[in-house]
Amino acid sequence: MSGNKYRELCGLKQGQALRFGGDNAECLLCPDMGGRIFGECGGISLHRIDLECAAHPSAAFNNYGGNNFWPAPEGGRFAFNYRGNEWYVQPAVNEQPFHIEKADRSSALIVKDAKLANRAGTILDVLMQREFRLFEEAPALLRRLPLKGFFSYSTTDSFKVKNAVSPEEALIAAWTLEQFEASDNTLSFAVVPNPGTAINFDFYEHPGEKIEYYEKGFTYRTDARRKGQIGVKVLSGAKFIGFIDRGKNLLCLRENLGPNEGKYFNIADNDQPQGHFSAADNYSIFNSDEGMKAFELETVGAARIRDGVLTGSNLNSATSFAIFENITGLDGFLGRHLGRKI
Repeated sequence: MSGNKYRELCGLKQGQALRFGGDNAECLLCPDMGGRIFGECGGISLHRIDLECAAHPSAAFNNYGGNNFWPAPEGGRFAFNYRGNEWYVQPAVNEQPFHIEKADRSSALIVKDAKLANRAGTILDVLMQREFRLFEEAPALLRRLPLKGFFSYSTTDSFKVKNAVSPEEALIAAWTLEQFEASDNTLSFAVVPNPGTAINFDFYEHPGEKIEYYEKGFTYRTDARRKGQIGVKVLSGAKFIGFIDRGKNLLCLRENLGPNEGKYFNIADNDQPQGHFSAADNYSIFNSDEGMKAFELETVGAARIRDGVLTGSNLNSATSFAIFENITGLDGFLGRHLGRKI
């Protein structure tokens, strides 16, 4: 399939998805696709979209693309993505739809009751909620810039654990994975103080030369040429992460808006030999290999623990897209926020 994938997805999901926005920018919220969000701005399809998967969702992992809401951790003893040593996406995540609790022209709340089993064998009865809100104005970072268009929204994603589970049996955190098409024109970045100590490399192999450091942040060349992932440490105080696509004059910003209280833990897809709390990140960036041709900008929440009981997790995230009038404006934005290369 070719052309504008977002428009083709609208055709596939007619009557099954909630649609928000106006003439120049809009998005779909898809309750039967894991609550994923897909957007368009200025005629540009913003997210990676697997149209074949959307039309025929029968895979062991229906990797539709878009903005997705998952439980963390992926790996380790408490992993939600493993049965023994087999990587696995549970039916509650892969197949079970949300139902629409309420919706209006600029917001929606979708919910589902689900059972999640972790690698340690603990079953969590959870209420999953995703609250969507469309912003009518561009965020402060994008105002008074030479833009052809913008699109901005927030999600508040949460797990409420309904059965009595201790943190010695399970951990859980809300985790959003927003997926985009990768190319030689896509470059991800983080604006963060002291960037040299901000990155957690406890995922796959070190990205090496794909990381470059600047005075006020770093870049990660997310070109889908080599699989890799990094975390951005909670304690580093990152302001936001994002990416640019020079082929489309496109900028994307993602902000983790908290809440900041709770217990952060290692979400990485590894054995975590130093324990569940060996890493604590509130952002992550994933780069795929050439088979998938995508990358992800991720926000990560914390586990809520009260009186020795795991009660859930909340995560409020904002995503903003801007299409610049020219490449000069796009590069100027990046230069102002990252500063000089180190």
